[in-house]
Amino acid sequence: MFYLYMDQLRKTKILDMSVFDWVTTLIGGYILAYYLFNLKDTDSILLFELGFIIFGIIVHKIFGINTMLGYYLGINEKPIR
Repeated sequence: MFYLYMDQLRKTKILDMSVFDWVTTLIGGYILAYYLFNLKDTDSILLFELGFIIFGIIVHKIFGINTMLGYYLGINEKPIR
């Protein structure tokens, strides 16, 4: 049942990438930066967000998970949906 709900949340896409995935990644990165790493400066938080996204790209590449962002960056094939 939860999977069906997640499927609905991930339905809205921009450039074939889920808006829900991007929003949760950015919110999660902000929470980690602000509360866990105690970054209060806007520049520091934005740099952390960028690093968080790069970390996600690397982790997806290591585990062989093809993503649209990876496809756009030229590091993997287009994912089959």
